[in-house]
Amino acid sequence: MYEAVMASLDSATIVIMAAAVADYRPAHIADQKIKKGSDRLVLDLERTEDILAAVGKRKGSRVLVGFAAETQSVVENGRKKLSEKGADLIVANDVSSKDSGFDVETNRVTLISARETTEMPLLTKLEAAEKILDAAAVLRHAVPDHATG
Repeated sequence: MYEAVMASLDSATIVIMAAAVADYRPAHIADQKIKKGSDRLVLDLERTEDILAAVGKRKGSRVLVGFAAETQSVVENGRKKLSEKGADLIVANDVSSKDSGFDVETNRVTLISARETTEMPLLTKLEAAEKILDAAAVLRHAVPDHATG
């Protein structure tokens, strides 16, 4: 995924990144099937490339939108991610409620940019997507460097 995103970056003006594909991967890949042995198997994991942060370092005049699935301190964690990843907009998803997040058709999102934080009401995922695209378009045209990039 990292390689595909980086290969496509030059042709983008707005980059909307989904949540991390995986934060960790197995550190060692077995050449053959791992046979059943003892009652326990310890799996050594290593961090994967942080695609959002990598794009943030190379984004130039592109608008970068990232996501943060959160269960607590939603806005605070979203603001931190905005800064750390070099994003222009973070969509902080409150996934702690039964009516929001995974396995349901609705979401509670907060749109966080350097200029403002906008908490949305419970929306369908389609409605949330429209709000995200609208906010990205506003950011694209708000900064002079973006308008010419």
